[in-house]
Amino acid sequence: MPAAFFEVSGRTGRYMKRRTFNTLAASAGIAAISSPSLGSTKKSGKLRVCCVGFFHETNTYLTEGMGETTLDNMRIFRGDEIKALRGTALGGAVDVCEENGWDLLPGLIYGPDSSFGLVNAQFWSDAKKEMLDTLKAQMPLDIVYLALHGAGVVDKTPDLEGDLAESVRELVGKDTMIVWSGDLHGKITDKMKNNMNFFSACKKYPHLDMNEAARDAMYRAAAILAGESDPTPAYRKLPLMMPLSNTEEEGIFGNQLKEKCIEIENRPGVLNCSVMHGFPYQDTDFCGVYPMVTTEKNAQLAQELVDELSQWIWDHREEAFYPLNDLDTTMNSVLAMLDRDGRYERKQPTKGDIIDHTPIVIGDAADNPGGGAGGSGTHLLRALLETEGLGKVAFISIHDPETAQAAVAAGVGATIDVNLGGKFEPIAGEPIKTKAYVKSISDGYEFVRGGTAYGIPYTFGPSVRLVIADTVDVIVISGLVQAYDDSQARPHGIAIQEYDVIGVKSGNHFRAFYENFTDKVLIVDVPGATSRDITLFEHTQLTEPIYPLDKSTTFTVAN
Repeated sequence: MPAAFFEVSGRTGRYMKRRTFNTLAASAGIAAISSPSLGSTKKSGKLRVCCVGFFHETNTYLTEGMGETTLDNMRIFRGDEIKALRGTALGGAVDVCEENGWDLLPGLIYGPDSSFGLVNAQFWSDAKKEMLDTLKAQMPLDIVYLALHGAGVVDKTPDLEGDLAESVRELVGKDTMIVWSGDLHGKITDKMKNNMNFFSACKKYPHLDMNEAARDAMYRAAAILAGESDPTPAYRKLPLMMPLSNTEEEGIFGNQLKEKCIEIENRPGVLNCSVMHGFPYQDTDFCGVYPMVTTEKNAQLAQELVDELSQWIWDHREEAFYPLNDLDTTMNSVLAMLDRDGRYERKQPTKGDIIDHTPIVIGDAADNPGGGAGGSGTHLLRALLETEGLGKVAFISIHDPETAQAAVAAGVGATIDVNLGGKFEPIAGEPIKTKAYVKSISDGYEFVRGGTAYGIPYTFGPSVRLVIADTVDVIVISGLVQAYDDSQARPHGIAIQEYDVIGVKSGNHFRAFYENFTDKVLIVDVPGATSRDITLFEHTQLTEPIYPLDKSTTFTVAN
């Protein structure tokens, strides 16, 4: 799944302190009863809400290796199935409805399952028609919540989100609220701005605040309906492309940017301040950074603050680019940590015993399925196999349906010849030819137990645990999902605290889980479809210079 489709909120309350949302929710029901434009609520006194969406973080560079995204690659929540999203990133809208007794009507949400390549044009046409038909069947409506990512790209339609918002507006009319809060790795366009009553982005990466941001959007819609709010947005597109940046590590650029947004949002008259960091792994003219500010009916203030934030980002742009650790540097660091802290030793357990060994966890950021990569890259795994002295190693995971199928067919206890990984993107590494022992097999249906996707069921399988060279356990999955936590490995008997080194297919979201167990977390950059070196990707659709692809790019707020 992409970075944020099922993330659970960490409710800090930080965005809510200035808002009287409890009174807004109550008054919205009163206003709905008396408002002639909301005839749907006159009878019940409840707001009528419908959620539709197409949540897709499109990596166009994966299209050649994995094909276009079609219906077969999507997970669909239809009708009342959307209620299963309660408590997740997209579930903020569901939660608000259930907590306030609003009518949550049958909806339709498409979420990615096994491909993040360019969305097929005919599939998009069919999906959009079904979403519009779903809304039409529920009209009249008070609120439409759009479950969108922000980085969706359709063949011949690079602005998926704007295209849907425009079509929904044409259908429901001007009196229905259309609101959205997205993943910060997206974009903002005029189509989105002109057809939504309120829009924002989460502020955190890992995206622990998406549920909260969605709640904010829902309550803002209620406030508008109650006549208590008039959101007035402004945004800019900066000619800047930046790598994905952790916002939760104090002092680094991503963290400073988050804090700057919070500081602006706390100023009088400001409803929201967010930044779309952009998504560099797609060849479109929408690549860039998008600061946005929404005020309470003050267009001039909104523009002034957007300009201030834009200039701040541009002035600090160099800080967004940080040193990248290659394989040699990373492996040397790992060996030094092991020599310093020791390797895992098996001990006889005692009553109340706690394993105090902490593993080293390495994020394979360049082959991160959360950013659209194929998850079959072998650079890190090969280094873990070839480096001596690492102790006990686990790798979570390799996306290789062919190898998983062969292992299942051979059965537990068999030793098989494998061409492991290297199935989708040549840049991510060649297959590893070796012998592997089939240790265990799982159906791959598990619940994520921690981090940003807590409590959500995923289908990884069939999945298998292969043992290579006696000391390296490799989890091979048939599905495509990043390693949010250890849920891909636990069914196979892997206890992470009994390992010295763990490699994970994730760029940053794994931190939210693993940093509960260890402070020894590394990121390695190797060739791959989500490399942190964003200058590696060819961009043919840009109409203006953009930094750092063009170092001579300039920007001032007067532009």
